[in-house]
Formats: sequence, structure tokens, C-alpha cells
Amino acid sequence: MNYLSHIYLSGDAEEIILGNFIGDFVKGRQFLKSPPNVAKGILLHRQIDSFTDSHRIINECIVKLRPGFGKHSGIVIDIFLDHFLAVNWHHYSFEKLSSFTKGGL
Repeated sequence: MNYLSHIYLSGDAEEIILGNFIGDFVKGRQFLKSPPNVAKGILLHRQIDSFTDSHRIINECIVKLRPGFGKHSGIVIDIFLDHFLAVNWHHYSFEKLSSFTKGGL
């Protein structure tokens, strides 16, 4: 759900961006059927998710949100992460957020 974060962390290669964007929808070893850079993007997506899913602070946030959002707490965190990236975009990129989100594929 944190599409902005995933695309930002993909770099400039369009196929890696595509793979990272579709990463949630490619299950198991299906990525092996993709072109090499799309597969790299899918694997990058999994690495990013693995990092955030195992991060102590993210897990603490999920625990705090669970009473109100239940099993969807992780999705809410993903949305928060994209929100915080968007609000603080100027700290992470010289490119304007509006240009970044209009460009690409």
C-alpha cells in the first residue's frame, strides 16, 4: 500500500519501478517468469517489506493501532509512511513531488 515509498526506493530504472510497484501481486517464485529487471523490482519490494515488517518501531505502531484497525493495522502504517514521505518530500529529493508523481511509466 505504500506505493510512493516503494517507487521512490526503486531508482530510475522503469522495469525495476514496475516490479516494485506490482510486488504485492506476484506470489512465490512467479517473479522468475518476469524480465530480469522486473524480477529485481519484485525482489526489492519484498526486501523493503521485510525490513519494515520486522522493524521494532513499525511493530510498536501496529500494536498501538490494532485495537482500532485490527488486521488492517499494517496497511494503515503503510499509508502513514507514504503520507510522511509526501509531507517531508523536500528532505529526500530535489525533484518536486508533483513532478515525481507525474513522471515514470
